[in-house]
Amino acid sequence: MISRLVWHETRSFFRAPVAAIFTVAIPLLMAVIVGAAVGNQIVEPRTGVRVMQFVIPVMTVFGVAQGCFGALAIHLADLRDRGWLKRLRGTPVPAWAVLTGLVGASLVMAAATVAVLLAMGLVFYDLQMVWRTLPALLLTLLIGAACFTALGFAVVALVRSGAAVQLLGTGLLLALAFISDIMLVGARLPAWLDIVGWTFPLRHFANAVRDAMNPLLSGSGFAGDHLAVLAAWGVGGAAVAVWRFRWERPPARTTTARAARGRFVRRQGRPASWRLLVGQAAHAAIRLRRDPSTAFFTVILPVLLLVLVSLVFGEARVSGVRLPVFMLAAMITYTVGVASYVNIADTVAGDRERGVLKRLTGTPLPLWAYRAGSLTMALLVTLVTAAVLALVAVLGYGVNIEPVMIPGMLTAIVLGGACFAVLGALVVTFVSKQQTANAITLGTFLPLAFVSDVFVIGGELPGALRAIGDVFPLKHVSHTLLAVLDPAGRPWPWMDLAVVAAWTLAGAAVLALKETGMRAAS
Repeated sequence: MISRLVWHETRSFFRAPVAAIFTVAIPLLMAVIVGAAVGNQIVEPRTGVRVMQFVIPVMTVFGVAQGCFGALAIHLADLRDRGWLKRLRGTPVPAWAVLTGLVGASLVMAAATVAVLLAMGLVFYDLQMVWRTLPALLLTLLIGAACFTALGFAVVALVRSGAAVQLLGTGLLLALAFISDIMLVGARLPAWLDIVGWTFPLRHFANAVRDAMNPLLSGSGFAGDHLAVLAAWGVGGAAVAVWRFRWERPPARTTTARAARGRFVRRQGRPASWRLLVGQAAHAAIRLRRDPSTAFFTVILPVLLLVLVSLVFGEARVSGVRLPVFMLAAMITYTVGVASYVNIADTVAGDRERGVLKRLTGTPLPLWAYRAGSLTMALLVTLVTAAVLALVAVLGYGVNIEPVMIPGMLTAIVLGGACFAVLGALVVTFVSKQQTANAITLGTFLPLAFVSDVFVIGGELPGALRAIGDVFPLKHVSHTLLAVLDPAGRPWPWMDLAVVAAWTLAGAAVLALKETGMRAAS
């Protein structure tokens, strides 16, 4: 019975492209890009130990934590919110078997991630397996997976909203990865940030696995102190889950009739076009406010990355400018892509899948107002986030932004937002499911961010990866902003803007041809 439940949940996992990408593909892709950027030189001539000997273990830890904590919590919250968890409890299958099936599936995901990353390391990066520490490695991975599984159940038990669970499941884990020797391996963090990193279990997990796979260390590989911290967090998470776990979502607060009457005002006649646009933009803003995970990845994460990377590598220079200047341009570019490409595609695909778009065709609201409202809101979010990023860079890191730079920044943001909105609409046109659209946008945007001067990974990329970045518009938006923000002054980036405009026109032409074909077929 348990094996069949594990098999069912595992198949459900691999049918969810977003979960598969974040759990297996992203750690794999990050390992490949880091290996291409920093190289795989020999660090110990006597033993032949290479750089990737220390990168593969931490990427493995991130994959295990994402599968057992992030993916499990999001999937469990989704089952609860849809009512499926409650219906499963009403079947003859015992409750403990249902939960064991979910835990078993998360362990299968973790094992698959570990196997893929280790196989890649052995085949392509001369990874050395330290056989004398293999029992310690297996025990560490098992305790770490159990710890993060318990924490995943604890998050679902404490948090009512599925969107908030998604925020904690992915956003918190990603933020902790930057201060836990995973994203910034070996970085010298400020003292207070270093203490925060050691407080949470992810850093202990990463250090224990890396030490167990380090052939330069002697001993059996058992890190008792790290394992004790993991066990303590796991026991605490399990206790919270047993105490507060619910099989159905707690009822939401209801709005009083007086508040509802004050919120909606009837107007006679059809509103003007500008009012339709403002109304749709306001509706998109409400949706963003009610979706904390989207708000985190769009607004909070770029500010967090700017602060963390500038704190750790503040004296470095990248592309001829100080790192805070580079990070300001990179994080504005990131926000443009997420707000106008990932978010719009996810929203439109979800509305279509739920039948919202079909119902809109039966209302007086024109389709252009719906689309323009989403794009307007994406641009407003990008502008607000860019203003916050600029304020942090100016006050915190001494970045100088002259008034003459502002028109260039606005040009890059507006043109880049329009380009990525068209590309997001193009993705939605060719796919039918929201999960598939989300997987395509995330699966293309995140890799391109690593090869398009958006995410700093610390090294010169090979020519092939640089060429890939040159083809797509993300890199050109970043270079436009960097040229505008460079205090030494650079020529106006006409070529970069031309590439972005070409992508916009090409995408719009394909969209027009697709809509013309659909109308002719109907």
